[in-house]
Formats: sequence, structure tokens, C-alpha cells
Amino acid sequence: MKKFILGFCLIAMLASCGSKNEQWEYKVVKVAGHDAEIAADFGTLVFADQTAMLNKMGKEGWELVSAYTETGTAFPNFGNSDYVTGIRDNTRTAVVNFVFKRISDGKEEVKKLAKKK
Repeated sequence: MKKFILGFCLIAMLASCGSKNEQWEYKVVKVAGHDAEIAADFGTLVFADQTAMLNKMGKEGWELVSAYTETGTAFPNFGNSDYVTGIRDNTRTAVVNFVFKRISDGKEEVKKLAKKK
């Protein structure tokens, strides 16, 4: 039984090591937040539902591999009487970045080279 499991693992490992060298292309989609009328006094931003965008990217063959945020200053005017140092946070999430990847068909590289000429 041990030989069978070891053999199966070896075959699975070799099968996953294809000889084809795949090239990947990546795309970052930035989604900026906007002030909510109700929450504007608190310096928070609201981000719209991105389900439609995520589904569209999936249909185009893109796979979501990561998401990260960018922060920004919530109250840039420190002379403002509404801002008191240490009482309110001065940063907020300003942008959410979605990182996608898909196997490259080489067409994007051809387009980039054509634009450079």
C-alpha cells in the first residue's frame, strides 16, 4: 500500500510539471472610494459593490490573485477646528486594488510592441 501511495504521489508530481512554459499577464484594477453623504462627517469612504466587475473579469479569463488597499489622508487641513490631533484617525482607505492574472496568449505583447513603433 505504501508503494502504491508513493507511486501515485510521484506520478501526480510529474504530471503537474508540464514541459510547457506558461507566460502570465497581470492586470491591476483600482477602485476608488467616494464620500458618503451620511458618513462624510466621519471621514469614511464608501466603496460600491464590485460583483459585476469581478464576474466580467472572470468571464474574460482573469483570476483574482490578490487585493490590497491604499490609504490617504482623511483630514489634510490640520488647521481645521474639526481635527484634533490624537482624537480622530487621520488616514482612511482611499483605493482598493484588485490584482488579476491569466495565461498570456501573446496578443497583449504584440499590441505593446506595435504602440512603441
